[in-house]
Parts: sequence; structure tokens; C-alpha cells
Amino acid sequence: MNRLPLASVLFLIALSLLNAEKPATPGEFFPMSAGTYWVYKGTVRWDDPESDKPGSAEVTWKMTVERVIRRKGVVAAVVSGFPGDLDWSAGTTEPKPWLFIEDEKHRVFYENLGPNFELSELNGDDHVFDKFMVDDNFFFQWPVHQGAKFCDEDAKKREDGYYCWVVAEITEKKLQPAVSGAPADEQPVFRMEYWTLPDDQKIELVPGLGLLSYRYHHHGTLADTDLRLVEFHPAPERSGGQRPKP
Repeated sequence: MNRLPLASVLFLIALSLLNAEKPATPGEFFPMSAGTYWVYKGTVRWDDPESDKPGSAEVTWKMTVERVIRRKGVVAAVVSGFPGDLDWSAGTTEPKPWLFIEDEKHRVFYENLGPNFELSELNGDDHVFDKFMVDDNFFFQWPVHQGAKFCDEDAKKREDGYYCWVVAEITEKKLQPAVSGAPADEQPVFRMEYWTLPDDQKIELVPGLGLLSYRYHHHGTLADTDLRLVEFHPAPERSGGQRPKP
């Protein structure tokens, strides 16, 4: 019976380990495919001037990828119903268009386009998104690490961490059964926080899935939004895609 030399056996073992540890090619952080949607449930609270008492409403909210545009080195998604639409509302507002952008450096930007924005303005050349990819719209860049800050250089110098998106915590969570359509195994989750003097936002993100939760809190007049993801519906062409790692 022929036996492989010990050196050959060790080489084959090392090669198999190397291939096993080779990371998957990362995809886009957010599911950038038209038709993908998320369903959230939670609570909106506000000061009711008529009753002079706090108001509260249980809400079910849907966020949808309406359109995807790809240019050289950039993919952008027009999204309706980002949870921030519910801030300062009584839970009955209409979804508005938002723009999410990811570039080849894995920088992610987002902006509220507003109800009167003409989407035809996005039908430009390779530089049509440049005006949106600015410090004020900078959300994060992945891979991320705890404590990372995303903002302009002046804000980064602040010792209190205000006026920057900050990676406050990185954990792993099992999303099912709380989130229908989520992966069955544990997923990396990182909490982003943005603090200012008047208010703060806290957003949990999952690579390849998007927003797991959204919280807005005003420090003065009552205005709170607290939503958690309950359903994830990826577009069919993305249902088997790879997920980037934080």
C-alpha cells in the first residue's frame, strides 16, 4: 500500500485549512435590490397640545427599496419609509424617499430626499451622487470596530463624542423567531449612536439585512420613536447572496 510522505500530508492539511479560513467575498452592506422590504413594529410618543398629556401610538411601519442605481464605484438605493419619518409625528405620517449610497471603499451615506425631490435628478453621470457623499451624510464605513467615529474632522476632536455616528457596541444575536425571514444562525449586530445636545438616535445594524432597530429620543419636548424589525423580505435575486462582515 502506497503512503504519502509526511511532508505531503502536512502540505495538504495546511492547504485545506487555508482554503477553509479564506473569507467570503463581501457584498453590499444593505440589501440593495428593488423590492426588498422590512416591517417594523413599535411605539411613537409625543406631547399632545390638545390634551396637555403625553400621546402614544403602537405602529406597524414598512420600509421598501423602490429603486437601485449603479454608477462607477457606487450603488445607490432610493428607499421609502426609513423609520426616521416617524420622528416628531403621531405615528400617522406618510413614508418619504431617502437615498442610501455605498461606494467601493464601503463608505455608507444616507439622506432624507424630502417629499418634493425629483427622482429624475438621479439620472446623471458617474458623479451624480457626489453632492450626497459628504460628511453631513456619512453614516459609517465597514469593516467597523467598536468606538469608531464617522463625522467631520472637527466633530471627531470632541471628547464627548457628540455630532458623530459612533459604533457603541458590537455583539452577536440570534434573530429568529423574533424576526421572520432573518438567518437562522447568530448574526453580528452593531449599535450606532448619534448624540447631539437636543436629541439622540440609536440604530442597530446587521450586515446584509439592514436596520434591526431604530430609536429616536428628544431631550426636551416629548418626541420618541422606538421600532424593532419583525419581518425581512429580501428581493428574490438577493435571497441567497453573501453577507458582509462588520
